Amino acid sequence: MEIRKLEHWEEWFESDRIIGTSFLHGWDEKRSEELFRKQGSGEEPRDEEAWGLFDESSRMQTSFVTSTRKVFYEGSVIPVSEVNMVASLPEARGHGGVRALMAAVLRDFKARGDLFAVLHPFSFAFYRKYGFDLVTERLTQKFPVEELRNFSCRMDVRQARSESEVPALLALYERCVHDKNLADVRTEKDFVYRGNGEYGAASWLQKGQSYMYIFSDARGDHAYLKFIFEPGPDGPFTGDLRANELVFDSPEAFFSVLGFIYGLRAKLKQVILEVPEDIHMAFLLPECDHAEETLGGHLMGRVLDVKSVLERMKQPERNGSYVLRVEDSFLPEVGGTFEVMYRSRQAVSVARTDQVPDLTVSIQTFSQLSLGLYGLPGALYRPGTVLAGKKEVLERVFTRKIICAG
Repeated sequence: MEIRKLEHWEEWFESDRIIGTSFLHGWDEKRSEELFRKQGSGEEPRDEEAWGLFDESSRMQTSFVTSTRKVFYEGSVIPVSEVNMVASLPEARGHGGVRALMAAVLRDFKARGDLFAVLHPFSFAFYRKYGFDLVTERLTQKFPVEELRNFSCRMDVRQARSESEVPALLALYERCVHDKNLADVRTEKDFVYRGNGEYGAASWLQKGQSYMYIFSDARGDHAYLKFIFEPGPDGPFTGDLRANELVFDSPEAFFSVLGFIYGLRAKLKQVILEVPEDIHMAFLLPECDHAEETLGGHLMGRVLDVKSVLERMKQPERNGSYVLRVEDSFLPEVGGTFEVMYRSRQAVSVARTDQVPDLTVSIQTFSQLSLGLYGLPGALYRPGTVLAGKKEVLERVFTRKIICAG
């Protein structure tokens, strides 16, 4: 058995065939060959990496496709790697190929300095075996547009229809998300004109006519809203507004966006928003029971370097210390017992130790704690968590934070 990174277009082509066969979604051989030939010659850019597991006859049996990206973590920028596709031929399954390839790829990520690996799962249970777990929540809130009658738009509004708006959109995005863990670091290229009346980050998940509006006052830009209109059962004249992206820097800006949406009520029946989990529309609407909330997870992740993550985490202001044990059955070298000493949020030292831990958690729980999915009270309900001391210190260390993964 051999595991290695795929470097030639013929291997990328074979990897694509394995993925198509594994997921039973069909495979366009001619189109695939043309794409990978161009990527191999440099005619087309290639922003993915591919890995393969080969049997004794040098035939590829299992394939991994990954990509790298930069995200914000605790106010600074870090690299992370994303697992995009994991596939084995049906006849090769049950022999540990995915497990071996997963371990090799994650170790490579760690060796090049990645702190986290992330993925969008087809099955949460499948990836938990490899130390991954849910690291974000997506709160979708739906309510009648008439429930926004108490809001008014007090800002100037303009539609983003020109490439000249891209720097303003990027600056506003960065200002609003830099302190939110896992928010993507974007460039101007991420704001792509889609040819239907707006500028915004393109996504294969977004369908239909979309619109983007910017909200500002004399001090500058404070919010942007990107949405699509979804026709209702009565035809194209009435339907729902679904916000693809909503970025704002203050409650006042958020309220102006709600007031703007209310101004579209002649066309709208329902409003569908995705907002940070600490904003519940039920607390803002006249009839709280008219707000329907759906909480779903869409991204899994795992820590690849516990020591480096602890060094990056914002620790409490005043002096303190604690001993943390992280158990990682899949990558044992990632886990261990660590003493953390801090004099301020910036002055932190982390070292492996043989001391008795104040807190013991699994790698899955530590990944969630380090990103702020929940605080210490939530971790106590996770399997494998043992709190032995320094509860007050650890409650200040591990707190809930807003995670903003795109």
